[in-house]
Amino acid sequence: MNTENHFKIVIVGHVDHGKSTIIGRLLSDTGSLPNGRLEQVKEMCRKNSRPFEYAFLLDALKNEQRQGSL
Repeated sequence: MNTENHFKIVIVGHVDHGKSTIIGRLLSDTGSLPNGRLEQVKEMCRKNSRPFEYAFLLDALKNEQRQGSL
């Protein structure tokens, strides 16, 4: 029997109002990212001289899913 608690949430909002940012932050804070993903995205930002944004985590996961890696 699986004893983990799961719940579903819905995040809605207008374009550029932070939906991807909050999802990225939730994934990070809950330990739901693949190992090393946060560090990988932060390093990519550093190499490209861009500030880190939690929304980039969601973008990285979407790209990985499209490539069939997830």
